[in-house]
Amino acid sequence: MEQLLAKLNAAQKEAVTAGEGPVLVVAGAGSGKTRVLTTRVGWLLATGKAQPGGILAFTFTNRAANEMKQRIAEMVGPGREPFWVGTFHATGLKILRSDGAAIGVQPGFSIFDTDDSKRLLKEVTTGLNLDLKQFNPSATRSVISRYKNDDVDPEAAAQAASSYVEKKYAELYGGYEEALRRNNALDFDDLIVRTVHLLEQNDEIRERYARRFSHVLVDEFQDTNPLQLVLVKLLSSWHGNLFAVGDDDQSIYSWRGARIENMVDFEQFFPGAVVYRLEQNYRSCGNILAAANRVIANNKRRKGKNLWTNDPDGDLLTEEEFIDEQDEASRVVEILRKETAGGLTRGDVTVLYRTNAQSRALEDALRRSRVPYQIVGSLQFYERKEVRDMLAYLKLVANPADTVALQRVINTPRRQLGNTTVGRLLDLARRHGLTAGQAAGEEGVLEQELAPAARRRVRAFFDMVTRWRARAQEGLPVPELLQMIIEETKFEAYLESDDPTTAASRAENVTELVNAAAAFDEATDGGGLAQFLEQVALVSDPDTITDGQGVLRLMTIHTAKGLEFPVVVLTGCEDDILPHVNSADSEAGLEEERRLFYVALTRAQKRVYLLHAGRRRRFGTWQESLPSRFLREVPDEFIERRTLGAAQESGHWGHGRRGMAGGGRTRRPSAPAVRPEQWGRRNQPGSTASPPAQPVDWQGEMNQAGSYYQGQLVTHGIFGAGVVARVEGTGDEMLVTVDFTEAGRKHINPRFAPLVPLD
Repeated sequence: MEQLLAKLNAAQKEAVTAGEGPVLVVAGAGSGKTRVLTTRVGWLLATGKAQPGGILAFTFTNRAANEMKQRIAEMVGPGREPFWVGTFHATGLKILRSDGAAIGVQPGFSIFDTDDSKRLLKEVTTGLNLDLKQFNPSATRSVISRYKNDDVDPEAAAQAASSYVEKKYAELYGGYEEALRRNNALDFDDLIVRTVHLLEQNDEIRERYARRFSHVLVDEFQDTNPLQLVLVKLLSSWHGNLFAVGDDDQSIYSWRGARIENMVDFEQFFPGAVVYRLEQNYRSCGNILAAANRVIANNKRRKGKNLWTNDPDGDLLTEEEFIDEQDEASRVVEILRKETAGGLTRGDVTVLYRTNAQSRALEDALRRSRVPYQIVGSLQFYERKEVRDMLAYLKLVANPADTVALQRVINTPRRQLGNTTVGRLLDLARRHGLTAGQAAGEEGVLEQELAPAARRRVRAFFDMVTRWRARAQEGLPVPELLQMIIEETKFEAYLESDDPTTAASRAENVTELVNAAAAFDEATDGGGLAQFLEQVALVSDPDTITDGQGVLRLMTIHTAKGLEFPVVVLTGCEDDILPHVNSADSEAGLEEERRLFYVALTRAQKRVYLLHAGRRRRFGTWQESLPSRFLREVPDEFIERRTLGAAQESGHWGHGRRGMAGGGRTRRPSAPAVRPEQWGRRNQPGSTASPPAQPVDWQGEMNQAGSYYQGQLVTHGIFGAGVVARVEGTGDEMLVTVDFTEAGRKHINPRFAPLVPLD
């Protein structure tokens, strides 16, 4: 027992050994919350307070669940880890597979992911004669998700609707639910809402599960939504032993239903709760923590804590201002080169941004510089067309009622079964109360609508599907079933004919899916088709993050939550981006944006770079940008500010166009300029940085239009030789863009950063 607790600090040990009843652990970033949660499980098992089958642990990603299982197994030994460790959705799925029939959830149901739901909503919207532009499936899906997370059914939504748009959304919601029933399918939200309905409506089933779990543990409690809170209360209702761990300062998912109130008001939801705080940080250096603490203290809605560390203060944070997004992206490349030259790997540096759209300029700069990178959260493996096609075949084999999967593959590869034929097939099946496959097998049904040639092709297709289904039911392993489908559909030949230039890489993706199925088969000792499809359906972006590949990673702040990196480069630190323009008008929205900024800072172990641009191209035109208000909340003693104003005065850095992207903008006073060799040493004992000299007009009359031209060879006192790429403005407002041989692209005002023509 002592060995189990030996690695914990005093606060962690107190939380781990807490008594029975509801417990909330407010765990700051990098404070060891995963260690506390897993050690709590190990302690419960080691002391005999719980058995492996009596512990239920909730996480938010498969990656976190697998890590938790592995850590617990290392503590208590293989075979002693709990059976029920997983995401909320995976746990709900498990309960519904076992007992869902009690509320009408039919066995063998499909799980519709985002793409499946959008396809189904497109059909529903068209069927209701609504404009797909006004009611696009993506927006409609978000509205329906909010309805479900608030436990509002279509009838209640219709009654509450007051405007035309709200009434149509309610109508779409009803049509979507009916379509899900026809397809014998549930979407992700259903995995929670239907489980809650099951436990609320059936006392016997609720009591069976609540008595079974003597201890319920929840990770990342600040990310729970109202229904997940209800689910936790239902499953912990018998014994009352709830152990919740989270950080309200990292609650950043309100847009998908998370409610910070679940954690802030924990004691109201669970009377008698005991609260513990973990404030010692084991991740970040002192300056990063101090800056993060001062920023987040501006939020009013929080439990309150103050992170600290025994580690050194480390480097100051760095704020850098640039002319535009291209300049900002070029600086990212420079930072990477500097950090790798200092001994780090590319994989040690991670670039974060508020929105995915910001990656475009970054990717352009990285490609030009031939820097390998990985976009985390972009088009993932299971979202690629050829992979989704093969998964649709598997879904149709597993669930004959899945018309979304059917429509995806019935003419892929092409079988001369167009939309008209498929539409008639589905109409026939609905009128007769059959699945499409059953309709194809019933004598006389297809003859009502389809021509002889179309009937032959439809029946040939379903003959294949029926044969595959029979083999799957006989226990054919998933990888062998996939191989059979690939061969019988001649899928590789189809890829070649569809696009010869991409056929090889797409075929590799199909092969990799077979590899994934083989790995699943080995890990589960022959798990079936339904289990494989469940595993694939529950994969989320953070689960796909890979380590040790030696590439620069780019991702949104949301995706980075829960991760840590030696160096963090946060781009786009501008008002209307961070905080986002859609969130800054309300106090709740602004506080969540501040929590996002806090999350970004606390991902870093060693260094943080905060980059922002004076102008950014949006909707095809340049728009002025102001530095993020959150930057002003970082006290000067923790940050080195390298702004355009400072660069103007010193003449280095290549930036000097006064008011370039926002003439007349009000700026906070910039920090004194620091020479390149002194960067990182400001405010350190013994620093001999001297005040900058007054600017000297080296060029005289050369600041007139026509003095510089595209293709001209020039030299600069710091950056060396280069070629002029473009010239903008005249006089004091002239900006010369130069591609330097060693330093890369720089934007220079010759008045403050002298350029000497070489020709």
